[in-house]
Amino acid sequence: MVLTLELPIRPATLDRFFNDPRAGYESRFGALPAWLDELSAGEARSLLRHALRRGAPLAPADLPY
Repeated sequence: MVLTLELPIRPATLDRFFNDPRAGYESRFGALPAWLDELSAGEARSLLRHALRRGAPLAPADLPY
């Protein structure tokens, strides 16, 4: 026998995080990294979505350059 835990899926909440990745990142990991402001809006949004998908906060090693 395998015991499982079923958690409710709230797609509206997940959609909000991916539509506004800054809010999703802040609610999950805390403050945004200071160096994020140096990137273009598209690059920053892409990095934030990547961090949310992988479940780990951004680090300086994630910088694209």
